[in-house]
Amino acid sequence: MSSTITYPSVRRDLSVLDTYTDKSSSTITINDAYRWLEDPDSKETTEFVSQQNVISEDYLNKIPYRTKFFEHLKELFNIPKFSCPSKQPNGKYYYFMNTGLQNQDIYYELDSLKKSTDESQILLDPNTFSKDGTVAIQSLNFSFDGKTLCYSVSDAGSDWSTIYFMDIASRKKLDDVITRTKFSSLRWTTDSRGIFYATYAGANDNITSDNDSSTSTNKGEKNGETVIEVNRTDIQEVYFHRIGTPRSSDICIARCVDDLNEHFFSVETSDDGQYLIADVTKGTLRESKVWILPLLNLSDSIVEQPNWLKLIDNMDFVYDFVTSQGDLLYFRTTAQAQNFRLISINIKTKEIKEIISEDKHNILEDVTRVYEKYFVVRYLADVKSILYLYDMESGKQLRKFDLPIGTISVWGDQHESEIFVRLESFLSPTIIYICDLADSLDAPLTLFKQIEFQGIDLNELITEQVFVDSAGLDPSNPVKVPMFLVHRKNLQKTGDNPTHIYVYGGFSHAMKPFFSIGALLWIYHFHGIFAVANVRGGAEYGEAWHRDGYKSKKINTYHDLNACAEWLISEKYTQSNKVSIAGGSNGGLTVAACANMRPDLFANVIIQVGVLDLYRYHKFTIGYYWCGEFGNPDISEEFEWVKSISPLHNIPKDPKTYPAILMTTGDHDDRVVPAHSFKYAAQLQYQLGETMNRLGRPLIVRIDVRAGHGAGKPTIKRIEEIADTYSFISYALGAQWHD
Repeated sequence: MSSTITYPSVRRDLSVLDTYTDKSSSTITINDAYRWLEDPDSKETTEFVSQQNVISEDYLNKIPYRTKFFEHLKELFNIPKFSCPSKQPNGKYYYFMNTGLQNQDIYYELDSLKKSTDESQILLDPNTFSKDGTVAIQSLNFSFDGKTLCYSVSDAGSDWSTIYFMDIASRKKLDDVITRTKFSSLRWTTDSRGIFYATYAGANDNITSDNDSSTSTNKGEKNGETVIEVNRTDIQEVYFHRIGTPRSSDICIARCVDDLNEHFFSVETSDDGQYLIADVTKGTLRESKVWILPLLNLSDSIVEQPNWLKLIDNMDFVYDFVTSQGDLLYFRTTAQAQNFRLISINIKTKEIKEIISEDKHNILEDVTRVYEKYFVVRYLADVKSILYLYDMESGKQLRKFDLPIGTISVWGDQHESEIFVRLESFLSPTIIYICDLADSLDAPLTLFKQIEFQGIDLNELITEQVFVDSAGLDPSNPVKVPMFLVHRKNLQKTGDNPTHIYVYGGFSHAMKPFFSIGALLWIYHFHGIFAVANVRGGAEYGEAWHRDGYKSKKINTYHDLNACAEWLISEKYTQSNKVSIAGGSNGGLTVAACANMRPDLFANVIIQVGVLDLYRYHKFTIGYYWCGEFGNPDISEEFEWVKSISPLHNIPKDPKTYPAILMTTGDHDDRVVPAHSFKYAAQLQYQLGETMNRLGRPLIVRIDVRAGHGAGKPTIKRIEEIADTYSFISYALGAQWHD
């Protein structure tokens, strides 16, 4: 691989200075030379995007197998894909399906399980929402009587959405439209007359622009186009909307101000409709308060000043609402249970009763109430799902479901005896089973739908799980980091196999086995190893695993990934110039930080919509929610946490080696704003451009237009990005193409 790139001369503004205070109370002054790139709509930023896309497209075009990989990937992608079905109160079944290459998944209705899915009817087709396929369904929910569907859609991958309502029988939209909502759970009252939804203060203000050009932004649309928003959205609000009334009459039932500043409300209605249950968190931290709002029988009787009951008013533990029975609320919690347990709390007496005790070895990951008095309980054991049936009253385990190793998701409802179980793994595409407990509590799982995948013989591949010692911040107490490896069965440990490691490591999110057509095709054509590293910061071993990789311990995440790469090298799977790492969002931060820490360990790094400027991430959209994860740089003690890991500020000054870099972002990403990637790319090219040209390694950024953080991205855009990514990886690692 060789590369000599003429990088553009990007303006550096040396007058933009910020001051921070470290834990010794010393003042540190930082020049933010590319502050102007934070304005996504300026002429200068638009020109920067155009120049960078010319460079990246020119480089990618030179990869000899790029087109072949894309065409084969597109061919393999062209298979049906199903979500887990759900049965709604109208007695019908609903699921998402994509026939193969449709830009967006279509929402289908099936009258009876006695019918084939070929006989299902389209309820919502988001492919008709826009010409370019960039408008997507974000969330949806049926009313309790099953007659009305509430659904939200987003444009160009934005987190902002618009809520619509549909009469199921006639398929006609209602007149009600709620614009500019965000992170909204769409919960109905049990009389089916209204919903609760979330937005932010000032969300519907007219298009504005701040006087400060460094943070100027538009809200909503400009010249008919949805535009990127970068301004911080400070105050979350939760509203009640009664069907048939204008939005202006909606009632605000929660506003995150004063002592709730930077908090977030996630609401559920109790099963009998007596209560609205709010999970109140500080940003993205999992520990929560639990507040209860009594609801009168008629939803339009909710008072202007709701009387919240503070059932749990401290943030010491995680409380996930499961179900309710009269005055009893059931929660999955870490209270006195590091690996979670199931408890009930009496709303009136606040008495706590343990239903399912903590498993000291496995994580109680999910609980679903089914068939009135049973729980389907999912555990996570060394990053693999296990499924059980429990009695609701006694907490007694009744059966273990016989399922292959993989990642399990479940649909069930307290009023229904049917359970749908979706399973997938690295070498198994989606399989959906159904079990009817009305037949017997031991009724077998029967096949409902299986995705047929052809073109690659999966029997020639194997998955193995290994455990890697990582010292991290405490060498006296190393941890075992799980890592999955997927490769050909006849792989030889010659020390030169191209190896690609995918990682996340944050926000209490577990990286469980998943089916990736792109990864499988890469193994097929380049005889590579695809690995997933389950580093600290995730939820693979519960909240303890998360806390060991956040805040002051965030660097453990990066030590873990480095240890995984070193293990693969020491075990003769590969060598450093054959190792690629990739991650998205927080995972983009992970791999970028590792590139700075150990530039000798990796040949290639893929940074997808990465959080790269940890000095200013909290100043844009909902970035301040992440302060509990990364630390707040405006607080001296926490500035110490981010100072040593912020990718933008820790690029080596004069490295002897550094990995090839491909950044990907979307111009409409309003979660991790594209300025992260823009500023990082500009600084990399300025600081390391000549060095990397000598090494023959590129520093390029691929910027998608009318695309956001990833959710809702049209299928063809996903295929193009996957093909470009794996082509870049292969070229950077000097991997050989095999037909």
